[in-house]
Amino acid sequence: MKHKLVLILFAVVLLASVNTVIAQEEVDEKVKICQRAKLDAQMDVNKMLWFGAGFIFNILGLGAAYIIEPSPPPIRLLGKSPEYVAVYTDCYKNEAKRVQANKALVGCILGTILGAAVPIILTFVPLF
Repeated sequence: MKHKLVLILFAVVLLASVNTVIAQEEVDEKVKICQRAKLDAQMDVNKMLWFGAGFIFNILGLGAAYIIEPSPPPIRLLGKSPEYVAVYTDCYKNEAKRVQANKALVGCILGTILGAAVPIILTFVPLF
């Protein structure tokens, strides 16, 4: 009786350990997928476009950077599992929006500073 109890306890601990290892591997895989998606998004986003949108259109360009949601190229998702596609797409969209917004914000700030500085400079500096 005592041996059966020890064997059952051992089996329960072993199963719990295996489940923990499998769960950790799934988390590690999701982290790798997300890192890949973030790198791809950073490379894909047209940084000059978003900087220019913020610079020229100021707050409207910045707003567009937050509203427009880029999607990953479908070719990168062909043949992937639904779980892979979901994780990759979410991470890609979040990172691409972050990059867009950061570049538009820098453009917006610089455009605002220059927009305010030019009239002041032209007021005090003669043009001949």
